[in-house]
Parts: sequence; C-alpha cells; structure tokens
Amino acid sequence: MLAAPRAQQPDFGFRLRFHNGSILNVVGFVSGVLGIVQFGKDNLPQEKSAGSTVRITVGLDTKNGLSDAGGDLPDVRLFNEAGEFLGIKTNPGKVNSGESADITIDHNRDSGQQATYALFSANKDAICIAYTSITWPSGDQYAWVGDWGRQCGGSWYYSNVYISASGVTPDCLWIDGNHDAPQTGFQVHWPEFVNMGDSVPQSEADKEAQANVLCNAGPPFKMYNYPDQDPSSITYWAPHKHRSLRDNRLLTTGTSHGPSKSPLSARFRSLQHSSETNQTTTQPPIRKSLVIGDSDRHSAEELCGSATSFGPDFLNVQTGIFCRMSDKTTWPVCDGIQAIDNCFNKDLSQLIINRVAAREEPYRHIIDWTSGN
Repeated sequence: MLAAPRAQQPDFGFRLRFHNGSILNVVGFVSGVLGIVQFGKDNLPQEKSAGSTVRITVGLDTKNGLSDAGGDLPDVRLFNEAGEFLGIKTNPGKVNSGESADITIDHNRDSGQQATYALFSANKDAICIAYTSITWPSGDQYAWVGDWGRQCGGSWYYSNVYISASGVTPDCLWIDGNHDAPQTGFQVHWPEFVNMGDSVPQSEADKEAQANVLCNAGPPFKMYNYPDQDPSSITYWAPHKHRSLRDNRLLTTGTSHGPSKSPLSARFRSLQHSSETNQTTTQPPIRKSLVIGDSDRHSAEELCGSATSFGPDFLNVQTGIFCRMSDKTTWPVCDGIQAIDNCFNKDLSQLIINRVAAREEPYRHIIDWTSGN
C-alpha cells in the first residue's frame, strides 16, 4: 500500500486532450501483463453536445443469453479535475448479458467541462463490468478495463467479451447494491488509464510499481465496499494551496461529495431491508449456473486459485478441469475408465464425490463458451 496522502502525480494539466485517429490506447493487461489495450470507435460512445456519455459493457457473453447475468446499470456521478461535481444519472435502466449500454449524464449549467472523474454506484441487480468508456462534450474519449478490478483485489470473473480493436477479452469486475458481491461501486480517474505516447514500463519492478500506484493511491481507481450501498464521494488529486493543477509537484488527495441518491431516511430503510433480506436469502442464481469453455485464456485452476474471483462454476473441457466456486476447489473430468469418482461428470453436469452427486438440484443455466458456439 502507498503512503497517504502524498504521491508524485504526472502533469495531467497539459495532457487531457487525446486524439489518435480511430484508436485509443488504454493501460490494461495483456495475457496478465501490464500493457496497452487498443479501443476502436465501436468500443466508445458517441459525442453529445450537452453532457458526457458513458458506455458500460458487461461480461458473461453467451450464444443464447443468460437470463440472470444481466442486471441494473449503475448510477453515474461525474466530477471535474478540481473535484467539483458536474452531474448525476440515477437508475439508468438494465443491460443484458454480454451487451453494452450508453448513459448520458447532463452537466450542471450545461457545462462543457472535462469530466475527468467518474463514480459508478451499483443498483440492486449485480453486473460484471468488462470495460467502461466515456466521451466528453468536446469529443475527447477515455476508457478503463475490468482487469483492474481483479488486479486491485475486487471480485472478478472471465468476461468472454472481446475488445474488437485488440482482440483482448478482459476480466470483469462485479458490483452490486444487495451485497451479493462485496463491491458496491468504484471510481475512475480517466486520464491515468489512457496512454499518451509514454512508453509502458519494461521491467517487472516498474510495472509492479505503476500498478501499485493505480490500485492504491486513491484517485486513479478506488473500489467501494458494503455496507456503503450508495457511494457518492470520490478521492481526487488536490493541488497545494496557491498551486494549479498543472504544477508537476507533489499533490495531496481530497474528498469531494456528490448528491446522495435517496434522502437519508430512505437510505436507512434500504439498509435495514437489505440486512433482513441477506439473512434469509436463498442460493443466488449465479450459484445455479455452469460455464463451459475451451480457451487457454480461461483457466479453471486460476479462477479457483483466486481469493477474489466470483461467479458461476467453470469447466474447461480442453484441460479437463472443473472449478467449483462455492469452495474454490478443482476437480478432474470423469473419463469413464480411470476417473469415475471424485470427478466432474460432463454428461450429467454433476460433480461426483464418493459416488454421490454433490448437487441436490441440477444447474438451471449452462453457458457454452466453447469455440464452436
């Protein structure tokens, strides 16, 4: 973890505008290594003259769709580089599994200021965000990939959503307002995740140091956790008194508050209701699903080996390994000859332990990610 409240911060004052033809270079991960992920025009929302437009793309993309994988789009609050609140959009609607949805946030007083900070606050139906991008009133565009959720300790799953310009399938970050997932929201400081022509660190130590800053400094990327069900404030880079944001010297961090979604009394009632619901909840739909894949990018061992992964059980038929997410254990696939017990039976879609099916009821949804689907 970095020491707070000071950090050496790049000179964003001279670098906020970004134009590079039809390609946007975003700082993310390629095969698990810090690198550049390229976004094309089809990954970015169109320009609006009176506000900023944010695109949310969610994971768990399937051939026939998964009814429980989509969910509620998050509330979005925008702030400028000085931490001043610009606008909010609440209850923007639903997004389906594997799809994108655009949210336009009007700026206060029709301001054309740059919305360099965005705060995403989850609603009641969880979603797993593979990537998000923004277009300002000026036409400038930025993006962030869900790999950062996994890198920084958030609840994640394989998204199976392609970023078309790069062919990368990022991991996705789960957010939820009902405590089905720990994270209830997150903030992004867009300029810190777009490569402005700088070289990506080459050494492993330098890559780790940059990832550590982006994960732990506060303003670049920060996750908010239960019981904060309606995150409404951000941590931002604040200049020293009498210094401008263009001053490339040490900056401190500050906190800026946006409006709450609900009156205080309603928020207390919501918290009480959520607490009562969580005490009596049945098995969530996500635990009743099985994902089947064959990509070498989707490792069952890696998924089960992560303390922060969250999502359906997963079977990689290429490697013959099954990951049971409820207890993060891996099992071989039954072959009918040598492995007939303490293994996963593909034909029955059941984990067999001591010759007994481990599940009391079958999976409700089986999602096929294999290459032929």
